[in-house]
Amino acid sequence: MGAKRLVLNLLVELNSKAGVTIVMTSSELAELRSVCDRIAIIYKGRLEGILPPDDTNERFGLMMAGALTHHMKEVS
Repeated sequence: MGAKRLVLNLLVELNSKAGVTIVMTSSELAELRSVCDRIAIIYKGRLEGILPPDDTNERFGLMMAGALTHHMKEVS
């Protein structure tokens, strides 16, 4: 757990100080929320939408289930 946090902190530092874009893949939503500025949801192999990390658990859940209607999605 400690090593993982060190790596995540290093990635955040690289992004903020060096302007490096980082793409992460994870099923750990809390982890993604702690380090990402945007979270893309893939459902059935397709981009379902993109949400900010501080969006509601409900919107994340609906999007992950493919149940968020198109007009509600914040795809950037």
